[in-house]
Amino acid sequence: MRSTRVLLLLVASLSAIGLSTVASLEIAQFDAAIVLDAEGVLHVTEQLTATFYTPYHGIEREIPVSYRDSRGGNVTIDLDVDRIALDGGTVPYTARRVGRDLLLQIGDPNRTITGTHVYTIAYTVRRAIVFHDDYLQLYWNVTGNEWRIPIRQVTAAVILPGAVDRATVSSTSYVGGFGRTTRGGPTLISETGELRFSAGQLLPGEGLTIDVSIPRDQLPIEPPSTGQRVLWFLEANKYAMLPILALIGMILVWFRVGRDPRKRTIAPAFEPPAGMHPGEAGVLIDDRADLRDVSAMLIGLAVNGHLRIEEVDETEGLGDRVKALFGRSATEYRFVRRPGSTDDLSEVERLLLDAIFDEEHPEVRTLSSLENRFYTHLPAIKSKLYSGLIEKGYYPHNPERTRGFYRFLGLAGLGLGAVLGLYVQSLYLGIAVGACGLVVLAFSPIMPRKTKEGVRALEGLLGLSEYIRRAEVDRIEYHDAPEKSPKLFEKLLPYAIAMNLTSIWTKQFEGLLDEPPDWYVGRAPVFRANLFTLSMLYLTSGMERSFVSAPRTAPGGRSAWGGRSTFGGGFSGGGFGGGGGGGW
Repeated sequence: MRSTRVLLLLVASLSAIGLSTVASLEIAQFDAAIVLDAEGVLHVTEQLTATFYTPYHGIEREIPVSYRDSRGGNVTIDLDVDRIALDGGTVPYTARRVGRDLLLQIGDPNRTITGTHVYTIAYTVRRAIVFHDDYLQLYWNVTGNEWRIPIRQVTAAVILPGAVDRATVSSTSYVGGFGRTTRGGPTLISETGELRFSAGQLLPGEGLTIDVSIPRDQLPIEPPSTGQRVLWFLEANKYAMLPILALIGMILVWFRVGRDPRKRTIAPAFEPPAGMHPGEAGVLIDDRADLRDVSAMLIGLAVNGHLRIEEVDETEGLGDRVKALFGRSATEYRFVRRPGSTDDLSEVERLLLDAIFDEEHPEVRTLSSLENRFYTHLPAIKSKLYSGLIEKGYYPHNPERTRGFYRFLGLAGLGLGAVLGLYVQSLYLGIAVGACGLVVLAFSPIMPRKTKEGVRALEGLLGLSEYIRRAEVDRIEYHDAPEKSPKLFEKLLPYAIAMNLTSIWTKQFEGLLDEPPDWYVGRAPVFRANLFTLSMLYLTSGMERSFVSAPRTAPGGRSAWGGRSTFGGGFSGGGFGGGGGGGW
């Protein structure tokens, strides 16, 4: 009961404060004259008759110059104050921008006044006409809906150019609080052709808004050009420049920390860079540790005598044969470990061997047995590939982490754009921030940077690639090129696989390969180079498919590897104009 009395007392106190404020100052008459000239410029004169019941320095008038449209974008108008007077004479005033409003503080800070006084505020407005397909719209909030004091009476006169036929003009008005659709009184046309609107007493928060439509043929004003609209939009929505700034910024960042040192002229090379195994070569080509690189590394281990690869016929029926016709080989592959030291291997090569030949399968392992199991070793193999190249001085940082960092920034920008678009209710701002995220995302693949040593090694690989592509000696003469032989074929085959040049490389040796290499045992009774090429393609695609396969219950899904494989009309408070004011 006591809390109820306290609440009632609080409400009564707030009401008394509001009544005393209303009683201390009011606008007895608000008369506005709005002249639209033939260029589409508004010349507005407001005459405010204010009655001060207690001493005040004067009044404040707040006029918006920046608005927000229905998509959250900013729309601005040009407003120039022409004249401010008190009782027909001069009066001190200050004009400053406060948020979206131009605040006019009118009066002498060194003296106060009481009684009834007339304030005249004249200003010119550009860009306040809305262009539609067949008509022009003057949608103007005469008083504004943010007055802190009551207004007893409002009149508004709209003066159109003399050439406009008043009979073709349609108009209406809205009265009340913001968003109200209550229509005002009928529009009157004076003897001189003025459109006259009026409203009775307006409480604080209420206002008068007019909506006038003029056929385009009655007032042939040229609409602003597309370029002008774009400039106005950028001026009002400076954040629209954010994607351009982000693009410039990312170009500068890439130029400083992401660009590789300049490559020299590429000369054909007949050997891979010293000490570089096929897996590292594949990474250095595109800055990515791909499944193809792992397959090439495994073939390289076979070529160097650490394992033997055998084909096992698993074709059981017509279904398997049909799969084979469509590129899904029914051949099973078996890996057989060969005895010998692994001291000459890199850490990642030993890691790959240990992943193939584990405790369960120390000597022999089929490719199918690696499905849904091998994927757990891929992150470590990938990391070792990168760290090995960093240790050799080819990269200053892990390329995957560099890409991931910029990818994270880009996705964060997209997320922030979505949040701003939804919660700040600004579609344009959300799009601008989201576009910044897309710019960063677009740059993320090219941000990994090689060192000077890394670029020199890349030059050697590109030279080797050129040799592999064009090693037909009957067409092109290479000075000091090694003689083509089965040994040369085997030596460079893993690098050709890493560079995705398997078919091209094997084609160069069609007449020279009469028997299979000792590390590969096929099913066919007769060895043919073209069949060996198909076997290599089936093998590498089968390895990539098996290596990456993961059960549905695996963390992260089915794959464990990333790689190749307000502004409108129809209510009080709408349109341009508006604002409010009070005493000070």
